Amino acid sequence: MKELPGHLDFPPWAAFPLRLLRRFVETAAILLTLFIVLELLACHFFPTRSTRFLLEGESEGQPAWIDNQFFPYRFFSARTAHPPLPLVALKTPPPGTLRVCLLGGSEAMGAPDPSFGLGRQLELMLRSRYPHHPVEVIHMALEGGNTHVLREVARDLKRLRPQAVVVLTGNDEIAGPYGPASGLGRLHSSSRIARGMALFSRTRLSQLCIAAINRISPARTDLDAWRNREPITLKGRMSPDDARLKAAARSFRKNLSAILREAARTSPAVVVCTVPVNLRDCAPFSTSYLEDETAAQRVREKLREAVAAEAATNRTEAARLYAETIRLDPTHAEALFRAARMALAENRTAEASALFSRARDADALRLRADSRLNATIRECAVDTSVSLLDAEALFAIRSPQGIPGRELFLDHIHFTFEANFLLASSLLDRMEFLRAFDPEPAGSIPGPETIASELLYDPWGRAEQIDAVIAEQLRPPFRRQLDNPATLARLNEDKRLWDARVNAISTANTRAIFARRQASRPDDAWLAMRAAWYLLQAGDPVLAQSAAEGAYRHWPHRFEVRALLALIQSVQGQPIEEGISLLRGPDADTGYYDIEMAIGIGREMMKRRQPGEARPWFEYALRRDSWNSEAAIALAQALHQKEAGEAAVGILQSAIERNPRNPLLWEELASLYCLRGNWDIATRCFLRSEEIAPYRYERLLKWADALVRIKQFARAREPINLYLAAMPEDPEGLAIQARILEHLPPRPEPLPEPGEEKSSRKFPWE
Repeated sequence: MKELPGHLDFPPWAAFPLRLLRRFVETAAILLTLFIVLELLACHFFPTRSTRFLLEGESEGQPAWIDNQFFPYRFFSARTAHPPLPLVALKTPPPGTLRVCLLGGSEAMGAPDPSFGLGRQLELMLRSRYPHHPVEVIHMALEGGNTHVLREVARDLKRLRPQAVVVLTGNDEIAGPYGPASGLGRLHSSSRIARGMALFSRTRLSQLCIAAINRISPARTDLDAWRNREPITLKGRMSPDDARLKAAARSFRKNLSAILREAARTSPAVVVCTVPVNLRDCAPFSTSYLEDETAAQRVREKLREAVAAEAATNRTEAARLYAETIRLDPTHAEALFRAARMALAENRTAEASALFSRARDADALRLRADSRLNATIRECAVDTSVSLLDAEALFAIRSPQGIPGRELFLDHIHFTFEANFLLASSLLDRMEFLRAFDPEPAGSIPGPETIASELLYDPWGRAEQIDAVIAEQLRPPFRRQLDNPATLARLNEDKRLWDARVNAISTANTRAIFARRQASRPDDAWLAMRAAWYLLQAGDPVLAQSAAEGAYRHWPHRFEVRALLALIQSVQGQPIEEGISLLRGPDADTGYYDIEMAIGIGREMMKRRQPGEARPWFEYALRRDSWNSEAAIALAQALHQKEAGEAAVGILQSAIERNPRNPLLWEELASLYCLRGNWDIATRCFLRSEEIAPYRYERLLKWADALVRIKQFARAREPINLYLAAMPEDPEGLAIQARILEHLPPRPEPLPEPGEEKSSRKFPWE
């Protein structure tokens, strides 16, 4: 046998890759060591704040899992983060407990008011169906939470050991955290990077970095807070063929599969739902255009001709022009939606359904789950062997002409009460089919009228829900939709109807109904919160406090419960120091929640025309966050109502010195100077706000309101008309216009010159 050489001689060119590999390993080791050291330092110097969705707590002396209100701080800024819904689950539940976990975004939470949402209705159905067993429907949902977030939430399913898990997600995948339309999402197009960032958010070092950025740049934090509610650009717009959407679809598949596998390991019954959205009564939020400007101009011209033909009731010509527009640009969202509406009006249902779906898929602002994501949900259900509830098909079957619209949706994605009932009853049927629960059912499922009565939905909850949806429709991006005026007109009509029904019930009857309903379920913290709020509005703070204390016994860790109790006590004249102490509670770390709640309490006192009682709450919020423009504006308003105008001006001027790029401060200062009779300075402030944010129509509303309050009706007419030209169905704007018209005669229309036809052009103030 030939002997092997004692050593091997590598050629010179082979040494370079080895050195490179060695340096890479050394660098990685150094970085890892540095990361560990920094993480240990962060753990030592930064306040302890768990990154898990569930925290250890107790309920009536028994160990329990409770919600972590700071969990959203991992993915959102403190000023914009919404806490998860209240959660208290015993670590060792009573024998026979039926526990269901619900994972998803705001549609799964039941926005705009979870008190009447999917989880609450499912809970009442289970209690009626299994009357001899404790029932828990646990909301593991988060507003704006997409699969990147829910994958982190699902880690805690094993702590709860539920009998069933329901997953409903997809609407927030593009615009939510790490999605391609979000701030961080635009930095990458890789699912691996997104997953790495989600994992990094678990560390204390990530929290320390965020706190340092906020400390270094508080003005930017304040600007981001109002920009989150007032989008100033369309950076989130994406065409249907954008490569980032493909990357997001891959991330969605990986995350959803991981969530379903984790759920299957912890629960015998897992149901994943496709995501229904409003197709018929939700116009696209934005349209992407062809890159070739010449071709894009041709499309715009064809669309204008089609709209004009439809307005002239020449439907045959309009249909031809819409078809031509879509042929030139197959992903023109507005053209697809307009063509769909016309096809539906002519009873071409199949064609209309296809066009509505295409319009949804072509929407440049991806705020609704599209057909690609729903197809992925169906495939993931098969791959992971979990049960699929095709809610998209279910809603289509229950909709007029098979196209979901306003009967089942409050807006673009959030369900009506009736839609939540439909989905909850279908989920209960599916869970029983999967034999998720050991006991046999001993009762029936109550009807929607019974559940509405149990939850205090009709008429009080419905009226408040309509108010919330109207407020949403007045903000971007809803106000840019082509069907926004019609939507607002319909909602305002509904509001008048339901407000009348609320007012038709006497105060004494209201109190009796709420007290009776609460007495029937004394351990229902959701009902106690709802009853406390309604009783306070009905003018009975004593009974309201009793109900709020019942909710506080169940959820002592929740800031909104403490805030409601503090508000009720303030209405009864208790010292402000006691209210602030109650709001803060025993927590050393209150995040931003105490500031947000203090501003909310102050605003409620302002609605009650008690600016003196509101002032200390605003002052507390401003002490806690001196860069908070919202608190500064609210305090200035309270001071002005207390006839402390100089102090109000000083508050706003100080806030502007800190953050001169915030248009809300300039708008408020302009209004204040106007009310004080300093016209020149007021005008300069108004023009400054217009220079910073010319897209903010609200400045016209504020300006007109200030002018009306000083009886400058002639000057107020033009800004209110300009505002209503952009927001034709805003009830506040219409009320101001009505006051102006009471004092001014309508402008006479100029007569045309002889031989000259009257112009058809309409100016905003005409």
